[in-house]
Amino acid sequence: MMLVVYYITTMILTKELVIATDQCSVYRFKSPFYPGESCEDIYNNNPESHERSGYYWITYGPSKVFCGMTYTGSSCLNIYNGNPETVDKSGYYRINGTQWTYCNMTEIAIIVGDFIPTCAGVGGGWIRIAHINISAGDDCPSGWRKDTNSGVSFCRVVSDSSAGCSSAYFSTNGTSYQRVCGRARGYQKGQTLAFHPYYVHGQTTIDGFYADGLLITYGNPRHHIWTYAVGYYDDLTYTSNCPCAVGGGQAPPPFVGTNYYCESGTINTSSTSDYYFNDPLWDGFDCYRSTDCCANPTLPWFYRELNESTTSDIEARLCYRTGFFQGSPLIDQLGLYIQ
Repeated sequence: MMLVVYYITTMILTKELVIATDQCSVYRFKSPFYPGESCEDIYNNNPESHERSGYYWITYGPSKVFCGMTYTGSSCLNIYNGNPETVDKSGYYRINGTQWTYCNMTEIAIIVGDFIPTCAGVGGGWIRIAHINISAGDDCPSGWRKDTNSGVSFCRVVSDSSAGCSSAYFSTNGTSYQRVCGRARGYQKGQTLAFHPYYVHGQTTIDGFYADGLLITYGNPRHHIWTYAVGYYDDLTYTSNCPCAVGGGQAPPPFVGTNYYCESGTINTSSTSDYYFNDPLWDGFDCYRSTDCCANPTLPWFYRELNESTTSDIEARLCYRTGFFQGSPLIDQLGLYIQ
């Protein structure tokens, strides 16, 4: 009888010890032991965390975040190349010892989270300079205007009445880079004209509103990186359609070349008052008969290797030929990475 009691008691105590050990392992590097609103906050207020890189629960945050407490370097790529164990550990790292930056360290050649083979194919070590998701509650960057229609929120141009562009700038913090990778998702509002403004409205330089869409450049004078254009509609022949549409519109300007995506959010009608939320732009889906507009397997991501290294900030312009109430591109997601 005593042997049975001893066995049962031993098993209970052993089980409780295992549970306690597991809990200790799970919570070792997370709040409340290391509370903070960011990796930087935890690092600054908890000296003992300096030797403990790992996943932390950020106060009020949605999920765990990797904090590279023990790593520093001149860039994300420098940290990545010098520390092979950081592969696939995307998170926040210290650049030059003090500047906390989100580094994407993914190199797996499949879709992983918010990264793709086009970027990951040249290795990890990417600095994220823009991460906007309006549908998740983010604010629009300075220079764009946040608006809502039919329960859908988005970024739009600032002016209601005049043609032109609204610019948002994304800082590189002086980091030298030659590769740019990114993605965008948006919607069509009203009658958008793809590259029609370049041919008909005198917008013949990179500084003009040569397309209805999102125009991404760097430097002064501007150098083209990528254009996300919005066509009139995906069906029927029309000069303001995307070049890839069945009734193809005008080709992009020479300074754009093949470095663009173009799509319309409607099939064969386009009203100035309508918002086409049912067909998000540049996502590779719902191009109807204009299948070439959805043919690129890397949509909505782009990748560019520039002709030069630069430290210039990146400019993203929302451009439109007419007043907002007649037609305009809308943006709800934007991500930009440099290396």
